[in-house]
Amino acid sequence: MKKSNLIKFAVAFFVILGLLISTSAVAAEKGKKAEETIQGMVEQGNKGITMIKTDDGQTLTILGQNMAAMVGKTVKVTGTLSKGKTNRSIMVTHFEEVAQ
Repeated sequence: MKKSNLIKFAVAFFVILGLLISTSAVAAEKGKKAEETIQGMVEQGNKGITMIKTDDGQTLTILGQNMAAMVGKTVKVTGTLSKGKTNRSIMVTHFEEVAQ
């Protein structure tokens, strides 16, 4: 293979590689869900599942944190919301008790 052809091949390879990497990064960024903060009272649900009931009546299953000790207390939770077929949940990354 001639040196000029080898250089052309290398340039084409790195251009294609760069496009693939940037496309993957954009797709991963689009897939990320923004975190939200909600406030409500922690309740004990069926089968020991902890839930948060907001002031506007929404009930979300708490995932990612053991909040059994917070049952009956008002908290602010930050995390990623998701909606299933029958319920909503929040993957909690941070929480704090709200002083009453």
